[in-house]
Amino acid sequence: MSQTIYIIRHGETDWNRQKRFQGHTDIALNDEGRLQAVRLAMKLADVLPFDRLVASDLLRARETAEILNRGYNTPIAVDEELREMNFGQWEGLNITAIQERWPDELQEWYTSGQLTVPGGESQEELFQRVWQRFRYWADQEDYHKMGIVCHGAVCGVLICGVLDRPHCEMQKYMLANTGMYVVTVEERGKYKLNVLP
Repeated sequence: MSQTIYIIRHGETDWNRQKRFQGHTDIALNDEGRLQAVRLAMKLADVLPFDRLVASDLLRARETAEILNRGYNTPIAVDEELREMNFGQWEGLNITAIQERWPDELQEWYTSGQLTVPGGESQEELFQRVWQRFRYWADQEDYHKMGIVCHGAVCGVLICGVLDRPHCEMQKYMLANTGMYVVTVEERGKYKLNVLP
C-alpha cells in the first residue's frame, strides 16, 4: 500500500507578518492566513480528503487543518508534541530586537544549531521531540494520504530527518506559510522527499 505524507506549514498570523518569533505562543491565523489555507485546499482538491489529518495543538495549525478539512469528516488528531520550537525569551520579538539583546546567541542559532534559546529549547531537543512523533504517525498502516499541519522550524527539522541531514541545516528547509513538502513512505522508517505537486 502506497503511503504519502503532506507536511504543511500553517497559514499566516499577524506575528508572521511582523516577523516576530511565535514559538509556543498561541497566535491565531489572520485573514490572509485563512485565505492562504483556502487556496491550499483548492490546490489540493485532487488529493483531499486526507485519510488522516494531524495538527499541532497551537491554534494557527489547528485552524489551518480545519480549513483543509472543510466539507470532509476526517477526524483531526491534535498532537502537542508537533508544536513549534520553544523560543523562550525570544517569543514576541523580531530579529532586530533579538540582535540587540543576544547578538552572539542569534548568530550561533543560525549557524551551529547548538544553541539552547534562552528560556527555550535547542534544535536537538526540537528534533528529538518532533521526529519521534513523525515516526509514530508515519508508521501507522491505516492511511494512504496523511496531512501533518505544523510550523516552520518543525517542518525544517522533519525534512532534515527525512533526508538524514544534520538538524542544524533546518533553516534550509523552513517553509513559507502554507508551504508544503510531500514525503513517500518507502518502507517502515524509510522516507523519500518528492517534488511538490
